[in-house]
Amino acid sequence: CSNIVPVLYSAVGKQTVMPEHIAVPAITTLGYAGILAGPAAIGFVAHASSLSAAFLIIAALLVAVAISGRILRV
Repeated sequence: CSNIVPVLYSAVGKQTVMPEHIAVPAITTLGYAGILAGPAAIGFVAHASSLSAAFLIIAALLVAVAISGRILRV
């Protein structure tokens, strides 16, 4: 996942929807929120089902990120 951050920061300069001085803090905030909420979400899913299911969901989400990156061509 660490290779997504530079791609997101470079996409900030290419997009025109949000001003750059607002987009950079938004990306940073979402990144920190993911760092804080990710382990809690994994623990919640693992407690409700199994650790294997939690890691399977993470793998599926990473595949979805890879596919959406190919579709969006960011």
